[in-house]
Amino acid sequence: MGASEGARAETDSAQPPRRPRGRPPSLTEDQIVDAALQIIRSEGLDALSMRRLSRQLGRSQMAAYSYVADKQELLDLVTRRTLADVAIPGPEDGPWDVQLRLLIDSIDAQLRRHPGIAGLLLQRMLHSDRRLVDALMAIMIDAGLREKQVLLAYSTIHTYLFGRYQVALADVPRDDSVPLPTLARVTPFLDELHRADYYNFGIDILLDGLRTRVAENLQSSAAEHH
Repeated sequence: MGASEGARAETDSAQPPRRPRGRPPSLTEDQIVDAALQIIRSEGLDALSMRRLSRQLGRSQMAAYSYVADKQELLDLVTRRTLADVAIPGPEDGPWDVQLRLLIDSIDAQLRRHPGIAGLLLQRMLHSDRRLVDALMAIMIDAGLREKQVLLAYSTIHTYLFGRYQVALADVPRDDSVPLPTLARVTPFLDELHRADYYNFGIDILLDGLRTRVAENLQSSAAEHH
């Protein structure tokens, strides 16, 4: 081999191998959901679309459709991923009211981590992650609540969590009017309260009410057997 050929061979071997042409690497479900969450965090839920997702992933819009059928399926994936970390407590975690509080707190923690989709998560729990709804209801059934009471109690829990985030996201207009007597008495204490105080008070009141219903049902059942 001549000197020029040897030098050319050394140069060729020093260059990185060329990437073969063809289809780009396949996407994973985690990559798709991560991209969707990035859009939601930076631009809001309304900005999420299949076209915007495609740009975020660096793929064509038609390529994105080969992984996700439509925006509704994408939202289902986001919901399932976000709620997947919510652990369902069991008897080893304590009595029924402790289990119920742990589960509600875990759901609320995920809502706080993802405030931009809190409403979406709650709306889709009935469709995308029914295991949480079933777990909440199972705890209440095991506690001694009757079926209609369980439905009403779940509705109250759901409405409370949903309402918290609707209020948190709402703009509060400034009110420069002179407050009425009772408002003037209580509003100075607003600065001492934090979001956790409102949440804890509401859940405590809810659980107190459910404990009362459970006790009444036990008394009623005992009376029927005498």
